[in-house]
Amino acid sequence: MPEITVSDSLYRQLEDAADGGEMEDAMWEMVYLLQRGSDPT
Repeated sequence: MPEITVSDSLYRQLEDAADGGEMEDAMWEMVYLLQRGSDPT
């Protein structure tokens, strides 16, 4: 998987969203919610 660099504030948001779980799972959930919110259907 490619490595990405994020700001400290975004990293803290990701940690909060993960809520003790896996960071990758939190990121995939965010991607899903973003795509769902952007899709008018």
